[in-house]
Amino acid sequence: MCAMKKKCDLIRKDPVTCVRYFEHRVKCLWEILSAPSGLFQGYELEDKYVRIEFQARGSPHVHALIWLKNAPKYDKNKPESIKKCIEFIDKLISVSSKPTQFSAELISLQRHKHSHTCKKYVNGCIICRFGIPYFPMRETMIMEPFDDDEKLTRNERDEISKKRENVMKELDKLSKDIDNLLTFDEFLEHINMNENDYIKLIRADLKKAKVFLKRAPNEVRINAYNPQIMSLHKANMDIQFILDPYACLKYCVEYINKSENGMSKLLREALNELKKGNNTVRERLRVIANKFLNSSEISAQEAVYHILSIPLSISSR
Repeated sequence: MCAMKKKCDLIRKDPVTCVRYFEHRVKCLWEILSAPSGLFQGYELEDKYVRIEFQARGSPHVHALIWLKNAPKYDKNKPESIKKCIEFIDKLISVSSKPTQFSAELISLQRHKHSHTCKKYVNGCIICRFGIPYFPMRETMIMEPFDDDEKLTRNERDEISKKRENVMKELDKLSKDIDNLLTFDEFLEHINMNENDYIKLIRADLKKAKVFLKRAPNEVRINAYNPQIMSLHKANMDIQFILDPYACLKYCVEYINKSENGMSKLLREALNELKKGNNTVRERLRVIANKFLNSSEISAQEAVYHILSIPLSISSR
């Protein structure tokens, strides 16, 4: 029996132990992150919002927003703000394929592998909806889309679009060779571009400000991680610095209100049916709750969360 099949069988046989162990690990991690001398190197964890979700196979994972006290705020009109944000990002976030704190096995967890769920069609082409492979960068940068003074002509946009397509093809080839030792300058030479044109090519496709991490050509499939959290948690992660306050609000609300596919239509039909009768509000609520519970497809581990009354959402306020 292979290791993966054995692990799956063990999870199926005892989902309660799996859930309790996962919850214990997450609790320990939060205790470390919340400690005054925690992992954030002088930045105190001030607030958090946590949501437990379940993968297709039914195992839990964490989505979280964390607010760090005195963390820099991005202001595109203030060079000092941009500089502080980049220093903060480089201090806490890495995509290095050669960290010293842990093994190559952990880094392999961070390396994105395309699957049917990450592919989407754009203009007849299949691309990764996460934007992978990422662009190699000499240094971490926060890029803004072109403003009114920098507007491109249609011909310029068409030319950049063709160049971008060629660059992405080359990146896709490079991403399959994780042992390539190209430097950033050698990469530019490989795609026959200078750095200014390369940055222009990236900015031309932006709709809002975006962080581009310092990244070698052999790291274009590595998701961002915090080295200290990685060494403790020993599981894949994706950590981002949020530039836009509105993005935080949108993210929270979407996860708080997230429901199963097709459930909204089902509940709407049930509510319309109830309106035809003389049910009290309490009776209506009971019918709707039963309809939701009986029609929702959940994994064994998610069922354990509900049965043991373990909260799926946690916030500090």
